[in-house]
Amino acid sequence: MLKVIEDEKLIAKYARLFAKNFKPFIDESIKVKLGHQGASFVAKVSWSKRLGIWIFSQATKDVRYWNVFGIGKPQTGSHLPITAEINFPWVGIDRKTGAAFARDAWDRIYAIHRGKIGGGKKGIGKSLFEESYRGIWAWMEDGGSLTQVAVIGALHSSRFALQTAQFVSKIEKLKSKAFLSPQTLLNFSEVSFHEELVGSPPAPPLDNETYACDHNLIVSHLAALLRRQKFKVGNDVNSELFLMHPGSDKISHVFAVSADSHEQNLLSATAKLLLQQSAEAGHPSAILVMPEDKVNMYVQPMQRIHIEVLGYRLEGERIIFPDLGKIRFANQVPHGAL
Repeated sequence: MLKVIEDEKLIAKYARLFAKNFKPFIDESIKVKLGHQGASFVAKVSWSKRLGIWIFSQATKDVRYWNVFGIGKPQTGSHLPITAEINFPWVGIDRKTGAAFARDAWDRIYAIHRGKIGGGKKGIGKSLFEESYRGIWAWMEDGGSLTQVAVIGALHSSRFALQTAQFVSKIEKLKSKAFLSPQTLLNFSEVSFHEELVGSPPAPPLDNETYACDHNLIVSHLAALLRRQKFKVGNDVNSELFLMHPGSDKISHVFAVSADSHEQNLLSATAKLLLQQSAEAGHPSAILVMPEDKVNMYVQPMQRIHIEVLGYRLEGERIIFPDLGKIRFANQVPHGAL
């Protein structure tokens, strides 16, 4: 379980680290008009091509640390709408401020969000976030109460900027679909991969939020690599990643990702795979994605229950799948396979 951080000096320290985490990714500063609460002002936002987002941060003494984000490269002088705000209180607990810092039982620090989102349109707010956001959820001691919050990322992780960019992207997609019915959201015109479906709705507390923060990145990065190799990639509310047979509406592969090598989590991912495999026509291949350093322990046991194992490793901000080229259709090597 997480515990909110109230100390003024610690919040200031972590707010500086929050902003510092984006600096290695920044390509340029762009002068724009930034919109906020019905008004606008001239500001220089920081653009990151790799993250696909722009960022503007400003501290208001004794009030808050203001961090706003948007999608896509801005044009100089353009008026920018704000996609997401990740604001931290100056001191103490302020539940009207959307974000906060929290620590876990191992003194690891996270940026969390309470779900307070705006957009100036009917239907966009905390209720939409709580009903529709899929990501990493955790319970947090919030002063005298217990609150369920969304975990943006692990602050000291080298992948924190990537985790935050993914959060911003999900908020943008959440807002863009605010007026669509659940039936419309589930009835995609064609199979494709929807990043906003990666993750979980509100749920019981997680044992280790650090690994959970990387889970969504691993799934999305794997999907991107498979698309690059000309596979038809998709997901839905029941399966966060699958492949389709070429020229067919049948699923060829289903995936489950374990962001750590704890036996309980690996077995949970395995059970999920077996259930997904049995529910699909044609008995698709089942692939368990897990940390590379423990792959050899599980290859043979998984083969006995007809599950393939795909390893990955984390090197700083990079997620590497050394054996990705082994994924193929029967008697066919995919175009561009490694």
